Amino acid sequence: MQYIASTVFYAVIQFIAFLLVLVGTPLDVFRGNDPPFFERHFCITLWGGKINCSDTSYLFTSDEIWDDCPGRRDRFRAAQALAVISIFLYGAAFVLGVLLLFCCSIFRWVCLVLNIVGIFTLGIVWASMVVTYYKDEGESCPNLNSDFIYGSGFYLFLVAWCLDIINIAVLLLPCQERVLPRVKSPSLRRSMSRRRCGCRSRHSRKGRK
Repeated sequence: MQYIASTVFYAVIQFIAFLLVLVGTPLDVFRGNDPPFFERHFCITLWGGKINCSDTSYLFTSDEIWDDCPGRRDRFRAAQALAVISIFLYGAAFVLGVLLLFCCSIFRWVCLVLNIVGIFTLGIVWASMVVTYYKDEGESCPNLNSDFIYGSGFYLFLVAWCLDIINIAVLLLPCQERVLPRVKSPSLRRSMSRRRCGCRSRHSRKGRK
């Protein structure tokens, strides 16, 4: 029962983490403090810049925003790739977590590997944004903490990363091991049953004496 409960918990948490990464990838990681155009904030995502965070079209691509900042440009390119990889990692871990409920206990270790890799891929994404936010990289690349705040996409990445750590702890819990292994051999089950019956009969005879 503990095995099933912990596996269900893992699958639910992993599904939430997968959704957070999936939803957070196109959202803003930075949002302007002062709305310059009709109360619309300038937002920066991994893919570019928008006048309004809810817009589907980009005013600038990421490469155009950081054209004079090669370090940030490369950092955002890496974050784009790692965010997409994280979506597949978290999604695969969720699917295998569901299958773990029904069969193939080996999937537990596959899920553990996926979650550990996901810690690094998604961790690099949000850590890169923190570096961009605080690091002054020259006159054309000032830090962003005076003009921007973290956007919703950044926080979704961070929450998903924390859920990933929780799920690793769940997979490492001792209760994940089945306490009573199933005996598949019919002859072995009959033998164990006869032994239990023999023990009970001996105990009953001793009681009569």
